[in-house]
Amino acid sequence: SQTLMKHLSAMFLSKLTVFTLFVVPYAPDVIAFTGLNRLPRRNFLQQSSSSSFDDEFVEMQKTVGEKSESENDIESESGEQNIKEHLEHQKEVFDEMSSFFNSEDATPEEVKPVLQYLAKQALYQMKGESERSSGSFDVLDVGCGTGALFPYYLEAADELEMKLNIVGLDLSQKMIDCANDNVKNLLSDDSKHSIRCEVGDYVSKIMGVNLCKETMSGFENGVINEDTETFRESFDGVVINACFGNFLDQDSVVTAAANSLKEDGCFIISHPLGAGFVEKLKSENPSTVPNLLPSQTEFDELLQFQPLRRENFMEEAQLSENAESATALYFASAKKIPHLLTREVLRLRGKVDTGFGRGGKKLGVPTANLPSSLFQNALENVPTGVYFGWALIKGDDQSSKGRDVIHKAVVNVGYSPTFDGEENKEKIVEAHLIVGDDDIEGDFYGETMKLGLCGFLRSERKFASFPDLIAAINRDVNNAKSSLDLAPYSTFCSDSFFQHSSEEMWVGSSGG
Repeated sequence: SQTLMKHLSAMFLSKLTVFTLFVVPYAPDVIAFTGLNRLPRRNFLQQSSSSSFDDEFVEMQKTVGEKSESENDIESESGEQNIKEHLEHQKEVFDEMSSFFNSEDATPEEVKPVLQYLAKQALYQMKGESERSSGSFDVLDVGCGTGALFPYYLEAADELEMKLNIVGLDLSQKMIDCANDNVKNLLSDDSKHSIRCEVGDYVSKIMGVNLCKETMSGFENGVINEDTETFRESFDGVVINACFGNFLDQDSVVTAAANSLKEDGCFIISHPLGAGFVEKLKSENPSTVPNLLPSQTEFDELLQFQPLRRENFMEEAQLSENAESATALYFASAKKIPHLLTREVLRLRGKVDTGFGRGGKKLGVPTANLPSSLFQNALENVPTGVYFGWALIKGDDQSSKGRDVIHKAVVNVGYSPTFDGEENKEKIVEAHLIVGDDDIEGDFYGETMKLGLCGFLRSERKFASFPDLIAAINRDVNNAKSSLDLAPYSTFCSDSFFQHSSEEMWVGSSGG
């Protein structure tokens, strides 16, 4: 309310006091903070009962990490070879520490309520507004270790009336061996839930590569084959608990998360001991923990060129209504959305080609084509896939209806691989203008079209059948149409590229 904002503003200006609002959706039994009557912050690492655990754990991981580091000469910078060496280092460290992580000592009593809270919050985020009465929620627990979160998932799922299929993934074979043993004691023969665990690197498992480099449309899409397709777009939730700082290239991890989630699925980073604990681990043992947990700003930056939108960010929480203090922890979540912002606006202009005549005839979605020969080498480094943006058909003094008007457009850049034996010989631009039946008069073959592409939907792929392709195209059209109503995409319709009349302008150095 305005009164509250004035009150907050006055207090901020007079005392430079920072107030934080934490929103906890779908959790009616959890108290949210406004910061007005802020409870004293409770950090387990500052408790006398847990301070020794802090020091002993850090020293233990440091000792094991330094031993492995001396044997492997680990580099802290990102790069394919460095990542391979880093993964080997992680395997050795956590194989060595598996017995500790499988013991009661690894989870002090004070930490258990935090794990319970984090697991419940993760499932709240996944369930959202869903009223799913049948079917199950598929959860990928990345860096699952010995299965520390498994019992808390099951407890929360029963309370929330959810059925879970959990996949635990970890680099360490010994950790997974322990996890599989623990699962046997967790699940009864008639349990509605399932848990399976396997060994592997998360990024490689999803992407087929261990490093995803930047591209104009976000990040590289990796390798799609039978192995990676098993995990792609397969999960309602991906949870990385207590190990996000251990990954060398965090952009690649977030890319893998975006690719492994179903639409509306949730990506979650959590830690029961909070960002301060990870900072201490990194300080003492950077070869094993090369990165910090991201701040809210850094989390947003990680999501900027991903099809993910931040949902929640907490660095403390009140674990119960009767708690006298707030507990330090870490919980950041994002939801999978169907669109992402391109790193650059792709501006194209050329005369519309007759194309192959299949867009309207075979697919029911007429397209205006611009062959790559118009742009020399400008399309070479543009990833194939489905983009969206704005289009203008340039008119003249005797123009028909629909010229010199900005239209929404969904655009495929690629080779049309589903058309067996009829694939494009060159990379072409196929634009479908999202218009009503009477918005454009006549066809516009040979007329000049301008395209400004600012968003990306998906990579080009070969579909098993035409019905599958048509269904995907219809989804693309609907997603493009709704996305272009959102900022920042909506602002690009006023790009000066569309207003400038000179044909000598807007010609790139490579001809585009």
